Amino acid sequence: MNIDLTFFQSLLAFLLILTPIVFIHELGHFMFARIFGVHVDIFSIGFGPVLYSFNDKRDTKWQIAAIPIGGFVKMRGELNINPETPRPEVKKGSFEYASPLQRLLIVFAGPLFNFFLTVVLIAGIYFFFGKIEVTNVVNDVIKGSPAEQSGILPNDKIISINNIKVKNFEEIRQIIFESPEVELVFGIIRDKNLIQLNIKPESKWSDELKIYIGKVGIISNSGFLKTFGFSESLYNSFIDTVFITQSMIRGIIKLLSGNVQKGEIGGPVRIAELSGQALVSGIVPLIFFGALISLNLGLVNLLPIPALDGGHIVLYIIEIFFGKPLPIYFQNLLMKGGISLLLALMLMITINDIARFF
Repeated sequence: MNIDLTFFQSLLAFLLILTPIVFIHELGHFMFARIFGVHVDIFSIGFGPVLYSFNDKRDTKWQIAAIPIGGFVKMRGELNINPETPRPEVKKGSFEYASPLQRLLIVFAGPLFNFFLTVVLIAGIYFFFGKIEVTNVVNDVIKGSPAEQSGILPNDKIISINNIKVKNFEEIRQIIFESPEVELVFGIIRDKNLIQLNIKPESKWSDELKIYIGKVGIISNSGFLKTFGFSESLYNSFIDTVFITQSMIRGIIKLLSGNVQKGEIGGPVRIAELSGQALVSGIVPLIFFGALISLNLGLVNLLPIPALDGGHIVLYIIEIFFGKPLPIYFQNLLMKGGISLLLALMLMITINDIARFF
């Protein structure tokens, strides 16, 4: 790391960022459960021994637990989704008697709220601090670079890469960055004419990130600080969040296909390290990093893995399509397998994190 951070500084930053993000995620589940009349027994931030708790007017227990990594919302009848054996004594306010669509929306609300939080945080940055805009027009081309060899010229306006529309240089940089040695198709406006050029970014080692990144050798124009009103901030934040989401989805696909680099995988230790760097870098990097973590949490939870929100959503879609749920024993088998898979992945990623220090 370029910045000397103590363990406790990183831990503090990690909790400062993660705790409100987890709260918003669980709040999504909670609010939609309330909307559909499902009683919430427990709203917990953290796991393990309870440090503080209170009951609200609807008899929901709100608690803070000793292990502050994650959280959960426990709904009445949540673990008994088996309409073939109805239990009238828990019907009122029970999750198991909500319709499959209502259950799907309750589960989906957590990741949805993470997406909303990302939009709000980035919009806040744009509204209060502004945004550095760098146009998508090439200022110069480095001699001998892949860009020069492929025919890119100064004043070319890059409007798309692999059919992904780009409106500024940061979006261009991001796609090139994640594509070392991958041929890309650039859509370019030159003298009012649309042309296409194939460019393969060269692979460059990043000492800071410990991964190979893509470089093509184009230089941007100078950026300028652009300020936005309230509605403009929300709109631009939404557009940028969609672009970041697309980038994260490409990263998840790379991970699932086995094409991801070792340094691109980060778990709790890596997140704590980056959180500490964001904390000492200032309020804007801290907020933006929190927005990225929120979006990442939402997307990961939507993976169709049993035990994650996405796995539950798949089960409810199956129930809606066929008119009945999968047999309860098969659901339990999937959940146990999903939990085992997640624990194995967490262990592998954590070991990979720690190994970087040796």
